[in-house]
Amino acid sequence: YTLQMRVRAYFDYNPLYDILNPCPEAGLAFCRGDVLHIVSQDDPWWWQARKEGETTGKTGLIPARQLQERWVITFTWKTV
Repeated sequence: YTLQMRVRAYFDYNPLYDILNPCPEAGLAFCRGDVLHIVSQDDPWWWQARKEGETTGKTGLIPARQLQERWVITFTWKTV
């Protein structure tokens, strides 16, 4: 049994501008409000996802929740 998870994006994301992304070409860009179908959570830092309702079904890397929370904490503290 595989748990299927969908999440709604709360921010815009472009992997080409993410300095933490190990392979920007494999990333999945999305916009705030997009619904993302999580395909794999095997990596604690990078999940594989596809946009819900997209006909091509392209999957790509998105920052996992843990990585996003860490990024926000790190950059928030540095800018204060």
